Order: sequence, then structure tokens, then C-alpha cells
Amino acid sequence: MDELLSKAGSQAVTFAIKSGISIASTYALKTITTFVTQIPKDDARRIDKLKTQLQNRVDIVSSAIDLIKLVAARGNTNLESTLKLTKDLKDELDRFDENMQELTTLVESSKSPKAQKDAINAVEKYIKDLLQRIEGVTPYLNLSLTTSGATISSVLPQQISPGLLLQASNHINVNNSKGYGKVGPKFQVTVFSVFYQVDKDKFNRVTWKEDMKRAFVQVIKNEKEFKYELKIDQSFDDERYHNVEDGEKPQSMTIDLCQITKLFFSVSGNLLKLEEQDAPVLVLKIDKNIQGRHHHENSSTEDVIWLALGGYEETETDGEESEEEEESQDEDEDQEKIEASSSITLLEYVIRLASLQETDKKSILEVTDERLSTYLNDENPNSIREQNADVKVVTKNMEKIKL
Repeated sequence: MDELLSKAGSQAVTFAIKSGISIASTYALKTITTFVTQIPKDDARRIDKLKTQLQNRVDIVSSAIDLIKLVAARGNTNLESTLKLTKDLKDELDRFDENMQELTTLVESSKSPKAQKDAINAVEKYIKDLLQRIEGVTPYLNLSLTTSGATISSVLPQQISPGLLLQASNHINVNNSKGYGKVGPKFQVTVFSVFYQVDKDKFNRVTWKEDMKRAFVQVIKNEKEFKYELKIDQSFDDERYHNVEDGEKPQSMTIDLCQITKLFFSVSGNLLKLEEQDAPVLVLKIDKNIQGRHHHENSSTEDVIWLALGGYEETETDGEESEEEEESQDEDEDQEKIEASSSITLLEYVIRLASLQETDKKSILEVTDERLSTYLNDENPNSIREQNADVKVVTKNMEKIKL
């Protein structure tokens, strides 16, 4: 499916980049800070100097590790052994945090100067050993990046709309100031899902079907920490027949944003052969195996689902209601519909920026330019956007692809 969408000229962005090293080191550095408050000033100065060295080393290798993960996520199998090195380093930082907590407890509870001195020496030796471990890994990380030809850049791609990106950033920051709740406007969309069929020639055929003609999508922040959901609520005000008398109810689904592993943007639904859909489409690859940024050990491909969100195209009769229906309609809900956005690109940017905050556990105002660029850059060389897209030409080329 990934390959088909890439061939269709969709813009692909991978959200598989987790700053595991920097997050693990943050906890380790906090335990060192706690430790130095429990020891004599002369010893504290030495340990604090080592902590600064450790922080600098980790900051240097974190960007390289993020780039390696990005290249590996895009299919470069040559980096698998290097990924193991980064995992080993993260595991070592995790163990460092645990051991530092034990040593801090030992210092706090020690009753003799000798026991305290032994703990201080152990911490000093431990940090020096970890610094040597990082310095030993660094040349291999550099070699991997050199041989892969990958580079990290802070330059934003040309296809990014500055205006919409600023709008998305503003929505994110307004929500950050509140700490929770809705991020930006509701988005009015048509929802499609995908399933596979085997035709008479034994080819896997990808078929898209309309699940909700009209739905409202909202990005929601659940807690004061960076944790987001994508909520999709169907509207029956869509010119479709709904058997309400027999108990049919509007569908509703909630997706953890961390489960969205890829976004594909297509200029037109025609490129994906979505019937009656000529507006831009945002395709989501969702992995239900992911819980809290971690895969289950028994991960299943059956838990990977695909959804397409297309711009909802209103007709002249949309929204027409009898006087009785208008009187009974909730005014707040009606106001939300009026204010709903139809910009699929704005929704795309809100999802990207919210995903970046959830992954890095900090505000987009605090991330580096290179990190932001990673979440905004297009990884698909075949992709097209509005300014250089000839839909008819691309659609003709799409006839060669088996869908």
C-alpha cells in the first residue's frame, strides 16, 4: 500500500522518528542534578562538570540518531546494525538513570563519610564510562550517515504553505496555553476506508469505500502532557439515507495520534481512484499495535488500517431543514458546523505539529529547526503538490498501476 500511494504521486511523511536517546538522557541528567544537591560542594562541582559534558555529547548524537532512524524508516536496510547500536545506548542510559537513583538514595541514607565518598566515586566513574561509551559509538554513527548519503537540513520544503503552517502553529500554541482540549477548528471531511480483494488474475486489488459522506474531525489534547487523539464523528446531515428508525446511529471513532505512522497527501482523490472525490485527500496509515509509542510484542499486520480524509463537497441542498428540525437543533452544534474548516492541508499541518510535540514531549517553539524540518519534509521523490501538479497527466500515468 505504501508503494502504491508513492507511485500515485502522494506526498509521504513518516512519523516513526522518536527521540528515545534524548528523552532517556533527560531523566538521567535530572538524577545527576538531584545527586549533586546531596554531596559536598567540591565533589558537586566535579560531578556537575561531567554532567555538562554528558549533556553536550548526547545533544550531538541525538540529531544523528534521529536522522538514522528516519533513513531506516524509509527502507534503508543497511542501517539495521546501526539502529541496534542506538538501542543499546538508550538501554544504557535507562539503566544509568536507575543506578543513579540507587546511588542518590545511598548518599541520602549514608551515616559515614566513607560510604558517601564511595558513592561519589562510583558516580564519577560511572559518568566517565558512559561518556567513553558515547564517544566510542559516535564514529560508527558518522560512518553510517556518510555511507547512506543522508543529510539533515533545517530548510522547509517548497510545497509548504507558510500561511497555513502559521495557522496550524497558532492553533497548537493556543492549545498549549490552555493545556488540554480541542486543537484548532473542526474539519469537515468525507471518510473512506480501504480493504483488499484478490481478482481473477490473483492480483491484490485495493478498493476504497465511502464510510462517512460527511464527518467532523478534531484533534484533541487529553492531558497537560503532550498526548493527542484524532476524533471523527459522522453527521447524518449528508443527503444519504440512514435507517434511523431501526436504530442506525452516526459512527464515531477515536485514534491515538501516536498510532498514525504515515501521512500521504494527494492533490486529488482521483489519483487514488476515489469515486466522486476530486478534492485533496489525506491518507492515514494507522498502526493499532502501537500503545504509548511502543509496539506490542505480538504486533499484527491485521491491526494496520488505512483511512482517507477527503474534502467534503457540499451541494446546494446540504443543510436544508424543515422549520421544526431547525427549532429542535442544538444552537452550539449548528455554530460548530458553520465554523468548520474544509482545508485538508491545514488538518495535515495540525496533525504533523501535534505529532512532533507528542513525540518530543515539548512545545514546537522549543524544538530545533532540523527537527521541525524532519516532520514537514516530503520523503517521496514522486510526490506532487498543487503548484506543479497536472492531474490529468498523473491520472493517465496511474492507469499503469494496479488498484
